[in-house]
Amino acid sequence: MKITIELNTWIELESVLTLLSTLPLEGIQIQADKPNHLPIQKGDKSLDGKALFGIWKDKPRSIEEIRNASWTRNWNL
Repeated sequence: MKITIELNTWIELESVLTLLSTLPLEGIQIQADKPNHLPIQKGDKSLDGKALFGIWKDKPRSIEEIRNASWTRNWNL
């Protein structure tokens, strides 16, 4: 039998491990995985975000047109 317990902090993990160590249970295997943290990369400052300004100037859209277009898409799920 396998039980998975997900905790938010290392303090909670220590408390649960302390509790389990006091119980008379045989064959307990405890595996504590450290959370996966993705490396944080800084953005590329050389890109010009202002180039995106006005991309819809020749084709203005209302919010209703955008909603209608998104609801009528065929996603082929």
